[in-house]
Amino acid sequence: MDAASPPTVATGEDWAELTLSTSEYRRQARRLRSRASRRAVGFLAPYLVIWGTFLAVPVAWGIFLSFNKGGIIGDREFVGLNNWRKVVRDTELRQAATNTAVYVVVAIGVVFGLAIFLAALLNKHRGAGNFFKVALYFPLLAPPILGAMMWFFMVHFDFGIVNVIQRLLGGSGINFLGKNPNALLTIVAVEVWRGLGFWVLFYLAGLQSVPEELLGAAKLDGARPWRRFTKITIPTLRPLLLFAFIVAVIFNVQIFDSVKVLTDGGPALGTSTVVWFVFKRMFAFQDTGLAFAASVGLLLVVLILTLLSFWWSGEHRQRRS
Repeated sequence: MDAASPPTVATGEDWAELTLSTSEYRRQARRLRSRASRRAVGFLAPYLVIWGTFLAVPVAWGIFLSFNKGGIIGDREFVGLNNWRKVVRDTELRQAATNTAVYVVVAIGVVFGLAIFLAALLNKHRGAGNFFKVALYFPLLAPPILGAMMWFFMVHFDFGIVNVIQRLLGGSGINFLGKNPNALLTIVAVEVWRGLGFWVLFYLAGLQSVPEELLGAAKLDGARPWRRFTKITIPTLRPLLLFAFIVAVIFNVQIFDSVKVLTDGGPALGTSTVVWFVFKRMFAFQDTGLAFAASVGLLLVVLILTLLSFWWSGEHRQRRS
């Protein structure tokens, strides 16, 4: 056929020849899905191997050891639910769980409030925000142990910089680490100082994604800044807030470094946390069964809180729709 000839139009008989039977169509569809699945498995295989080796297998082994005594260095002895009974009855663990809950509530409330406030300021004054972004994020670059050591030399009762300056000014020293609730609030301050920059940048990115058209329309309608923030900005950021809450809970219930460096759980277990309790039981008392049971219990609590957060978010969306 030369270039000048018109294109050939397919007739009904031609289309009939291209039509597959039902069984042939299903076979071809299965072959296509199988090919796509093999390709997806090939891409995911490296991650799945790492995930299984360093997460799934250790978690499963930890759950198994929570029903045993020993099993790390010495012989393993199956004790059933005995470790879990000890978890429920252990007064030190109850104290550590209470401290952890108080810490999580206070730390998340303070850091989220400050982060949203500072992010709103940086979003309003974008031209002068680069220096403050770096300054706020800089503490997160320091390892947790180093950050805790810095605070140790700042708030120590005898030679801490804060108390030295206060004594030079004629005041008396403040026992930040040896008296409650000062010790727990000091731990909260350390973690807020470390995590504030991350959450400021996190919320700043969310604030910059809020449509300017909605804010401008609300402003024209006479809505004040606080009303625009509560009625437009917060509802727009609700999925972001849910994700931030879940991540913050997961990270904060695992607090250990600051407690170990600053107070080692004291005074009188006033700053002990669940992870600190697990560490002590595992390495100081070699009570591996109780340590694994407490750690698995902490995992279950985090999973329940996460599921409740997703459930609450889904219920809220249904009510709004």
